[in-house]
Amino acid sequence: MVKQLSEGPLWLGMDSLQGDQIADRRFHGGPDRTLCHYPTQHYAYWAQRFPQLRTQFGLGAFGENLGSESLNEERLCIGDRLRWGDAVIEVSQPRSPCVKLDNRLGIRGLARELSLSGRTGWLYRTIEEGIVHPGDGMQLLERPHPDISVAHLWRCFLNPSLDEETLLRLAELPRLVLHFQAAFRQRYDAGRRQRDQHSLFG
Repeated sequence: MVKQLSEGPLWLGMDSLQGDQIADRRFHGGPDRTLCHYPTQHYAYWAQRFPQLRTQFGLGAFGENLGSESLNEERLCIGDRLRWGDAVIEVSQPRSPCVKLDNRLGIRGLARELSLSGRTGWLYRTIEEGIVHPGDGMQLLERPHPDISVAHLWRCFLNPSLDEETLLRLAELPRLVLHFQAAFRQRYDAGRRQRDQHSLFG
């Protein structure tokens, strides 16, 4: 969770970024979560929300590998492929805020506030390994789902009243990580069963 600014090139592999230590691989790291990206512009909001911790908010405070001023959850979409240095990465999912954030910064309920605010950040999978340097820009290569931004996907995930058509589409969305697909599929199947029961006994 504690990150240090890198001053030199790093190797981005299929499983993680060089030097990134992962304590619990059940919930962190792995091929669908090689990088965590958090927009640095969000820290101004958190500094206002928690002024007593203003000096602690900054690049890496939420355990991210990458930060940026120009990208956010509304501007990137699920499945976007980007060139970063010599590597190619793909947006796989929103970041699911974890209670480790609460423990790291000593703020009870911080992860829940990140979730409800939509300021979650997002995760990448590695498509092509390569060397990356601090300050390398990103180039968008592909955008297969221009209407499914990270922010939209997260709002759908939190919406308990999502219609069946949207649930099914998200359950079958290519490039979305499997556990999010499974969550939408479970909700779709539960809704269908409930509807079928009503038709039988209603």
